Amino acid sequence: MNRTFVFSFLLFPVLVVTAWGQSAADVAARLGYPQLVIHNAKIATMDDDGVNENLGRTVQALAVRDGKILAVGSNAEVRALAGPQTKQLDMQGRLVLPGLVITHEHPNDWMFQEPTAWENSLPLENDLYQVHWLPAGPADDQYKYFWSSLREMTAKAKPGQWIMLNFDRATNLQQGEDTMKFLGGARPQISKESLDEVAPNNPVLIHSGSAMSVINSKALQEIEHVFPGFKEFSVNGTLPLGWESEDVVADFQQRPVGILNRNTIPNIIMKGDYRMEAKLLKASLELWAAYGMTSFASAPYDPVTFQAFSHLDRSGEMPVRFAWGYIGPDFSERTLRTIAGLLGRGTDYMWNIGSWPQTGSSCTTIDAPPQIKQQEQCHFAPGMPAREIVNRIIRTGGRIATMHTDGDKDIGYLLDAIEEESAKAGFTLDDIRAKRQTFDHLDGAPRPDQIPRIKNLGMTLSGQNYYLVNYGGAYKYARDYGEQYTCWIVPRKSLFDAGIKVGWEVDKPVPWLVFQRVLDGMKRLNPRDGKVHCPSEQTSRIVQIKAMTTWGAYYMLREDRIGSLEPGKLADFIVLDRDFFTVPEQEIPNLHVLMTVVGGKTVHLVPSLAKPLGLQPVGPVTWNSMSLPYLAEAKQQ
Repeated sequence: MNRTFVFSFLLFPVLVVTAWGQSAADVAARLGYPQLVIHNAKIATMDDDGVNENLGRTVQALAVRDGKILAVGSNAEVRALAGPQTKQLDMQGRLVLPGLVITHEHPNDWMFQEPTAWENSLPLENDLYQVHWLPAGPADDQYKYFWSSLREMTAKAKPGQWIMLNFDRATNLQQGEDTMKFLGGARPQISKESLDEVAPNNPVLIHSGSAMSVINSKALQEIEHVFPGFKEFSVNGTLPLGWESEDVVADFQQRPVGILNRNTIPNIIMKGDYRMEAKLLKASLELWAAYGMTSFASAPYDPVTFQAFSHLDRSGEMPVRFAWGYIGPDFSERTLRTIAGLLGRGTDYMWNIGSWPQTGSSCTTIDAPPQIKQQEQCHFAPGMPAREIVNRIIRTGGRIATMHTDGDKDIGYLLDAIEEESAKAGFTLDDIRAKRQTFDHLDGAPRPDQIPRIKNLGMTLSGQNYYLVNYGGAYKYARDYGEQYTCWIVPRKSLFDAGIKVGWEVDKPVPWLVFQRVLDGMKRLNPRDGKVHCPSEQTSRIVQIKAMTTWGAYYMLREDRIGSLEPGKLADFIVLDRDFFTVPEQEIPNLHVLMTVVGGKTVHLVPSLAKPLGLQPVGPVTWNSMSLPYLAEAKQQ
């Protein structure tokens, strides 16, 4: 039906009656009036999900009933549906977009790393722990306070109380990564031994401003008490294959550094109390919603964290939607067949989209000096433990999804596995394409000759623009391999030209940089060296926003429910302060989300918009402690 004003197909019989003389108000009275009408807006429905630069229809108004979009159309058409109790909100010409769908994100990690969620959901000190963040600033300035802060916390610590001292990345992402130098290297300044000297009687966890942590001997003892032999405990966020081997355990005991918060905090510090973790998790998800995210994909990384997600879902407290990937610990064929049976199943707020065994690695097919090549690893080469599990996932009818990956050589092995194991299982090409196999990040893959193969297999991918602007990614490839290979870093334009849907990631605890990352993906300008790496892979803002909405929904196996604003779909949308499509490119990073609605429920509303709408502010702008960019200023408006 080629009309601006559209009901869902369920309304067709009533529309026929309307043609015989009933008004739109009569239709609404029969079906139930909408609870909410948004009008006088510029609503980009994003209802063209093709791999093209068409946005689909732009309308003035939408109606919401029972968490779903009832209708979209002109002001007059949609407002005619309103009943006596319908809340009608005049957006005064502002842009409304579908809620942002981020295909690889870790709010369940960032809640341990960035202080705002913790400060507004849990005490900073109780009988179980005390947690403190160093003053924000450059890494060296933070380090000046480190040992005095640790001594002060140790002096007042109760017996058995955990001490968590964190570097603060604040608003500067590079500052957080720079703090890693204190934990790494041959002679780290913060080590198990140096922590033991200051705090021999209390377990200590030190978190860098990046993802890594280090612990002391007392913390090691606490972990082994819960995970004897360290079995099922993760040093890097996924259970390392071969973790039970004596040499791996011994190495960890000697130098306990890794992504330790994922398992240590929920299982040991919080003693498996998923309700406690759920409070922190909810606050972290609300923060991301305040910057526009309404759905995200990732792995829960720990069973207690999975329980926390499930608790929020059951109790109706999930602020956003979570598409999750299974990462073990059991990868037996029976378990993987069960996970394959769960694919796409769940609630509107939490559903499975696949599984994966271990991160892809950095091995490439590029010639480089020996000192570069010897740093590369291939996890998916034939005979490797991770390859055997990938084979099993494919063979049992599963889907690879939410998996971190890097170099093109490992991606080649992944493609081999998809083709070979699918053939062994008797899957047709249509069967393979129906799975929508994936890999994430696009940090060094795919290389150009892999793209037709990916297209043929019906894959959908997920790309992270941060690799275009950090010290890794394009910068590293230009330095180590040559400028021509920077075209292998997030080759979004080549994938677009091939007709492949690619999702969109932030993958860092900086939700306030969402629109900065849009510009980074458009321009590919790396501020570290001032170069535009591979300008032929630059894309338009439309390609970026489709990746953040309709194509992301396709990655998450939910294109029938999220990603666009169409009748019958879930009412997830955001309101911006300015027009994403018309502001000058250099102004895109300065766009702000005034309102976020998930399933028809407002989860974020700033005072400057709440007041003219006759509503109260909602979400993190109402918290007592708020220092994050934009939200701190918005709170005072």
